[in-house]
Amino acid sequence: MVFTSHPKYTPLMLAQCIDHTKLTFTAAEDVEQAIDTLCQEAITHQFYAVCVRPEHIKRAKQALGSHNTKVATVIGFPEKKRLLNDEQMAPTVGGFPTEFKLQEVKTAITNGVDELDLVLNVAAFKQELEESETLPSASKTLQELQAIQQASQGCPVKVIIETDLLSDAEVIEATKACAQAGVFMVKTSTGMLMEGIGATPKVVSLIRNTLNTYAPDVQIKASGGIKTTEQALVLLEKGANRLGTSSGGLIVAGLK
Repeated sequence: MVFTSHPKYTPLMLAQCIDHTKLTFTAAEDVEQAIDTLCQEAITHQFYAVCVRPEHIKRAKQALGSHNTKVATVIGFPEKKRLLNDEQMAPTVGGFPTEFKLQEVKTAITNGVDELDLVLNVAAFKQELEESETLPSASKTLQELQAIQQASQGCPVKVIIETDLLSDAEVIEATKACAQAGVFMVKTSTGMLMEGIGATPKVVSLIRNTLNTYAPDVQIKASGGIKTTEQALVLLEKGANRLGTSSGGLIVAGLK
């Protein structure tokens, strides 16, 4: 669908909501060339940021040069994609030790990263909720979020809560934990669950309504399965502030 106009967003305004993302590669891809291409596309379309794995931060910074596009990276991110059903049965998403995540944060900051997209330890979070209807203030989940927030040295932290693995009640509790930790954004998905839905208007609305109650200034990054202009605009209308997608060029091109 091509939108001939929109009352709120111009193509540039829409582009400035996008984190242009490259976190997976095929066996045949030249990784460095892929990162260079990602960054050139970000410059061309004036996207807000590129999002890459920690080992590609330096390459992205080099490829962007003096352009004002920011570089985001992922912390505690899955190495490879997994089936949704497998993850629902035994979540592994975000299951790295806190010490590992803290080291990734330290290295990323040293390498000049501008934003951090941290993956929630989903299994630990769900286990803690099984023991208590709400997360206690001394929960390991909240302690990890606070530790990452402190180690970030002011670098904005977005927390990926992987909504495909959470019930509505768990989405609310995860969002409340993010609010309590004082993070910059709550992010919906890693995009690494095969057969996962990713960002939906319903879940973005649920996160936004929860934040309006507990921390209105905390923002939302919708990510996972966003491929069209219509999807992007609906998610923004529902309360998303940023969009994580590898289809940014097509999304902006759909708004003429």
